[in-house]
Parts: sequence; structure tokens; C-alpha cells
Amino acid sequence: MYTKLSMNKISLIFIGTADIGAPLLESLSNDDRFDVKLVITQVDKPAGRKMELTPPPIKVKSEELRIKSYQPEDINSEESLQRIREINPDMIVLMAYGQILKKELLDIPKYGCINVHGSILPKYRGASPIQQSLLQQDDITGISIMQMVEKMDAGPVFKVADIRVSTEDNAIVLSERLAQLTAYETPNALSAIVSEHLTAEPQNDSEATYCQKIKKSDGEINWNEDGKTILAKIHAYAGWPGTFTFWNGKRLKILKAQFDGFDGEAGQVFKKDHFTMVGTGKGSLILDQVQIEGKTAQSIDQFVSGYSDFIDGRLG
Repeated sequence: MYTKLSMNKISLIFIGTADIGAPLLESLSNDDRFDVKLVITQVDKPAGRKMELTPPPIKVKSEELRIKSYQPEDINSEESLQRIREINPDMIVLMAYGQILKKELLDIPKYGCINVHGSILPKYRGASPIQQSLLQQDDITGISIMQMVEKMDAGPVFKVADIRVSTEDNAIVLSERLAQLTAYETPNALSAIVSEHLTAEPQNDSEATYCQKIKKSDGEINWNEDGKTILAKIHAYAGWPGTFTFWNGKRLKILKAQFDGFDGEAGQVFKKDHFTMVGTGKGSLILDQVQIEGKTAQSIDQFVSGYSDFIDGRLG
């Protein structure tokens, strides 16, 4: 039997797939103002070298929190819509899901569907805002809490929260930082939306920029590019797809590096001041950590001790 307190809670359906949404789901689950009725996430997919069927991170988190999960192949299917209608949530909250919600679904909850997007909108609408911010070498990024509309990431924005991008940030670290920011900022924003203490402001579409879904091939290094651009890719593509080149016919991942202004020949590996470096179109990169195909990650000193012919070799 429901108490008066539970009846006054804001009923939610949470929709998400990726790790970045897990702290927000946990924050909402632990907040007495909300009642998370259901978690909707993507279907289990093959992953890893053995391609074993693996649940998405949000399903794992929902099980940990003992919240029922639902994994429709198409969230806009009639079966999915019917399940959502039966719950009749006050609000749907979405972060990093991977499917577009159609108008029929958007219209179900009383207070609409709220999306948390990993950029300061209208900048970087689309699938890879965190990576795009690192590629563009931004000093500031953040999250936008917005009302969902049929057009992707184009709805009015209730709240923006920003953070400074550190030179040490890569996609993994920055995603974690933004996930914590989201978990902290979003619950109060949702409560304020329901109490009508927070109103949404329309985006300026003329200032909108877009980012695409990342492909595995995006991680391949072109050593003729500016060294700072290559380093930005190493940061942006950390985790997946990784940033890689080829040496002696094998794929070589560049996991950590630093920029140096010394102009070396593009793609040429050399030693300078005890550092192992590779030339680029402008400046050079000091290599710190690499991973050759079929092996574990190594510091560059460990790698060179095992592959002495790497010095004076050519990459790409």
C-alpha cells in the first residue's frame, strides 16, 4: 500500500545505455522525491574478444538498484508504447540511449521527456559531444538539461552546468566528470521543472553545430596533421575506438603522449633528450604509452627495450 509521501513522488521512467548515465540513475533512485518505475535500455549485445552477449551498463546498474528493466529492440514499437502508457509516468528522463524517440512516445508523460546532453547546447548536437569537445580543444564544456522534441537535441533548455576541461582529460576521464556533474545537477532541476520553478529557453538554431557517431576508422593517425590535432584525437578517442597507427605491419595504439614544438619528419620515430618521439606535420609527439597488436599496454621505455628497431622506424 502506498503512503501519502510515495503518492506525491515524481514517477519516472529512466532511459539510457552507456556508463555515463549510471550515476544519474543511482542519484534519482536514492532521492526521496522520485520513484523510478522502470529502466529502459538497449538489448544485450556481443562484446569483447570472445563476443559474449553482454548487458549494457545501465541494465547492470538497474539490477544493482533492484529496478525493473526493459530492453525493446524498438522503443517506438506499439508494445513498448503500451508498456510505457501502463506506467503513466510523470516524466521520462533520458541520457545516452542510442535510439530516437518519436512524437507518440514524447507525448506520453505529463511533464514530457527530459534529456541530459553532454555539451553546452546548441553546440555539438548529436552522438559524440564529449569527444567533439576534446577534438576542438575546448577550455569549457558541460551538460544541458533539455525538453526533448522530435528534432535531435533541438529542444528548449532548462539548465546548463559547465566545467573546465583539464589538459589531463581524455574521453574516459571527462565522461566520468560529466556523469558526476549530471548526477548532482539533474535531480534538483527535474523537481524544479515539475514545480514550475524552472522554465526552458529555446535554443538559437543558427548557432547549432553537429557531431557524428564515431567510427573505428576515425582513430587512425595521419602523421601529416598538426601534432596538437593528433594529441587531441588521442584524448578524444581514449577507450574507443582508440588512436592507432601501423608499424612493421602491425597495429600500434598510441595511448598517452605529449606535444613538443620540435619539428621532426612526419611519421619518423627518433630519440631526442632521452625521449622517444615521432614527427608530425607541425611539431612532434613525445610517446609515453603504447600497445602493439596482440600485447598489453606498455610504457614507451618498456616497448623500445623489446623492439630496439622501433627507433628510426616509420609509422603509418
